[in-house]
Amino acid sequence: MELYKRVQPFIPDLAIEVASSSDLYNDLLRKKDRYRRAGTSEVWLISPETHEVNVYSISGNRILQSGDTLTSPLLPGFSVTLDDLFRGL
Repeated sequence: MELYKRVQPFIPDLAIEVASSSDLYNDLLRKKDRYRRAGTSEVWLISPETHEVNVYSISGNRILQSGDTLTSPLLPGFSVTLDDLFRGL
């Protein structure tokens, strides 16, 4: 049963996946779903190609783009603009 198929042997509070050119979008969504079903509070799917970050959390889902700032209640004090995150890519 897929519910018991864990991504990691532990349940992280925050999971961050950086998409590579060989990743399929649906595969990343399935991985995100496994994390969330296992109890992960927040999942970030980062796309260096589109310079977007998809945030899936218990407080809602959002898509961040250029000009947006990435923060999380799980990382107090952490803040980075997407322009800075993707600078030089």
